[in-house]
Amino acid sequence: MLKHGLSRTKIYGVWKSMRVKCYSSNKDNHHKKGQIWICDEWKDDPVAFDKWAKENGYHEGLQLVRKDKEDGYHPGNCAFLKIEEASKTHGMRRTRLYNTWTQIKQRCTNKNNDRYEEYGGRGIKVCKEWMESFEVFKEWALKNGYRNDLSIDRIDVNGDYEPINCKWSTEIEQQRNKRNNHYKTINGETKTVAEWAEISGLPYKTLQRRVYTGCKEEDLLAPVGKIYEHKYLIEINGVKKTMNAWAKEAELPFSTVKRRYQRGVRGENLLKKEG
Repeated sequence: MLKHGLSRTKIYGVWKSMRVKCYSSNKDNHHKKGQIWICDEWKDDPVAFDKWAKENGYHEGLQLVRKDKEDGYHPGNCAFLKIEEASKTHGMRRTRLYNTWTQIKQRCTNKNNDRYEEYGGRGIKVCKEWMESFEVFKEWALKNGYRNDLSIDRIDVNGDYEPINCKWSTEIEQQRNKRNNHYKTINGETKTVAEWAEISGLPYKTLQRRVYTGCKEEDLLAPVGKIYEHKYLIEINGVKKTMNAWAKEAELPFSTVKRRYQRGVRGENLLKKEG
């Protein structure tokens, strides 16, 4: 028996509908096949949802909408609108900064996110002020050097997303700060791939790709164009070809062959058709 006294109210119907969309056993009812979530505050507590709704202008005839359709149900992403207004809502998701805000929340709170284990799974959180308000996050970003060519970076990689622990960094600066930095020794000197990129002036992604495809150490810092980007020869049944050549011959995407190789797959298994 329900004890919250809301079971016959309209707002309880809204809360129940929200739960069905996210957690129904009928997968056809799911938002994004179960990838849209409900915050812990609301998930199992209709009273908390009812309180928030009343504080945020709910009355019959309004519809609960998510400002960002890729984000979940939580106070910072929800609002009540008239039905005709709700049908026109596009939110702010088209801006890069808004997408950054959404991504850091997803990493830290959505267990279905493919990077959750690296963030929320390790206890990394988003501070309350940012979690609840894009406008607060935006104000901080613009006052602290945000540009479209920079990404948000945590100073302490084990710390939370909060003003005191975040800055805007280039890709090389971000890679240098990663917990799982990849080190390479060249001519007796050991540095991260990001540091070698900075020293050589080569794009970080170029060096990263060379490392992943097994490029020899003496070729890692070769100027772009001096070696083939997929030069490393892979031997299958006594025949040596580049990874790219094998992928084309097997009519497989290069990314598929590369991913298999990185996982340790070798020989004919590298070129097997999926399924």
